[in-house]
Amino acid sequence: MTRVLVLLACVLPGCKPYERVVSYDPPLAHLPGAQTQTPARAKPNPALAGAPEGGKIVIEHEDGTVELISRNALQMLTHIRRLVAEDEEELFTQQILSERTRREFVERGFDPAEAFKEIKRREDDLMALLARMPMGEFTPGLYLETLGPNTFRLALYGKAAQDLNWTFVDIVIEKGVWRLRWFG
Repeated sequence: MTRVLVLLACVLPGCKPYERVVSYDPPLAHLPGAQTQTPARAKPNPALAGAPEGGKIVIEHEDGTVELISRNALQMLTHIRRLVAEDEEELFTQQILSERTRREFVERGFDPAEAFKEIKRREDDLMALLARMPMGEFTPGLYLETLGPNTFRLALYGKAAQDLNWTFVDIVIEKGVWRLRWFG
């Protein structure tokens, strides 16, 4: 018994819990000339994973092609607003409209470009809906509902949806990019 106590007395003081700083970001650490004893260390932001440098959501390549980046609903809605205003039917159809919706148009005997024409025809309904969700999925009072695998609905209810012909937008995430399913 004494040996066990002596052994514990020798071993236990050597045990120390392992500590690791995962995130330490004091509020004033990023001011010019700020000095701290412990350097700031922020957690990586998963929302920015794979995002282009500089946060650009429209990339113009050297060969003249344009790539639209939609890593969230807000970016997708921003693209829709701009493309409809600038009559960019081809970019809308190829990069914003989901593959599933394009396929449905073809199955029903329509050209997927008709989707853009329908949205353009109902531009007032579109802009009224987008005016009520100015920050996309981050808009207070907006509901994000899961409809299925990688399929979501951003919806307005109650007073927020009053006087609107369209009260929701359905979104599909295809290969990490947010695409338009349809409005309703």
